[in-house]
Amino acid sequence: MKLFIIIFSILLLTPFTVQTVFDLKGSKEFLSLEIFKDLLVQPIQRENKINRLGALLENSWRESKEKAITLREFDSEIYEPIIALLSDIEETLTQVNKFSSLDSLDEDLKSLREISELLSAIEDNQEVFQELDKSVMAFQQRLKKFSLRRVGESIVVYGPLGSSYLRAFEKRVENENQLVLAARPMYQKASWNIFQEPQQKVVMGQNKWLFYRQDVEFLVEPSPLDVRSKKLDNPIEAILHFKNQLKEKGVELLVVITPGKPTIYPELLTGKAYDNPYWGHGYQILDSLNSLGVNTVDLYSMLWNKKGDTSLYLRDDTHWTPYGAELVAEEVSKKVKEFMPQLEDTLNYVTKKAIAQRVGDIGEMSGLDVFEEESVVAHVVYSQKIDSTDTLLTPYKDDFRKSKILILGDSFSRIYQTDTPVGAGWIAHFAKYMNAPIASIVSDGGASTLVREKLARRSNVLKGKKLLIWEFVERDLRYGAEGWKNIHF
Repeated sequence: MKLFIIIFSILLLTPFTVQTVFDLKGSKEFLSLEIFKDLLVQPIQRENKINRLGALLENSWRESKEKAITLREFDSEIYEPIIALLSDIEETLTQVNKFSSLDSLDEDLKSLREISELLSAIEDNQEVFQELDKSVMAFQQRLKKFSLRRVGESIVVYGPLGSSYLRAFEKRVENENQLVLAARPMYQKASWNIFQEPQQKVVMGQNKWLFYRQDVEFLVEPSPLDVRSKKLDNPIEAILHFKNQLKEKGVELLVVITPGKPTIYPELLTGKAYDNPYWGHGYQILDSLNSLGVNTVDLYSMLWNKKGDTSLYLRDDTHWTPYGAELVAEEVSKKVKEFMPQLEDTLNYVTKKAIAQRVGDIGEMSGLDVFEEESVVAHVVYSQKIDSTDTLLTPYKDDFRKSKILILGDSFSRIYQTDTPVGAGWIAHFAKYMNAPIASIVSDGGASTLVREKLARRSNVLKGKKLLIWEFVERDLRYGAEGWKNIHF
């Protein structure tokens, strides 16, 4: 019995001991003590920084206000120092520590959003100046005063005494533990050589196609609306709440649910032929949204019918090919022209062919070096400006000031867009089909809640917008990061 206890204790303490030795020898911060720092030091340091920023806001606002009154101008340039300072305040408030971010419903963040909206409105409506002045003065008073509430929440809600902090801390310890990092590649390589089995996040399909396990599990788990999923947030309720929020601001919502790769290519997952598509929960929720009056785009039917042409998804990746992205852009543009034709513009876009080489994200998840790069043909979008002498080509880029359309999206909106070859994603091609400037906010793996939180922190970007297109992959209906929270902005 004693021998068993000794062996068990050695096995239990070995990972912690190895990591401690590496931390003490290396230049990185001692990970094992970070939790104590966040309990005793970080909350006070953060509060002191907030107090300093509050004092800076008071001084900067006084200078900007005096300048505006003296010049009798309310041009937004006068308030640029305030806007920059508010950005620093937002960053300090939001990132409580390395493992937790402030809830968007926090009173300080709500006040900051209100001030940002007033600042964006003042150039067109000088009558809001008094309200802006009152809001800034009240806000800076709260910031520069030492708050026991903020310190307490930094420890109890967002710090080491909170469950979300501990989960994030545990995940980082697992990811950075040197013993695990050393042993994992050997285990994965052995598993692949013996069983041809990739790691747990990866499912091996037919013809060596790789599938992301969450994409597969989404198809076989109960619907997010099923009684068995009652612990999950209801995505339909969150979408309807967001739709109503946008409606109050004069912005229409268009929901684009992206099918996962196994939904469009089930035969390459199971080896069976499918005469009729099985689209499951994602399509059912899309249908429910339609019945509730939400504007949607049906990518399921279009992609299923087009998959005989050429590959629409990458072999070792969760995402679509450039060809798939271009088809999606065209389909979304058709829908927008159908119910908001006034948003089509007169810009002139052209495309040039480029080669994109990718090591698939699923292949990288496997931890194996046996999967090769995949080369695919993409078409980079350029804006074409013609003057008296020549034709000038400029790579596509977002235009927040002129665009009437804002896109919220996940990595399906990022791939080829800001990744190589850049400017060849579905957003750029959507701009081409609409002949219009477009703006976008993208959050990898966070299009259910995190991307709306990003929007809430930059709610002034909705100024002048008439349509918001919300793209997210279907698996996020169940597995979306941070669930489907109602975000206030």
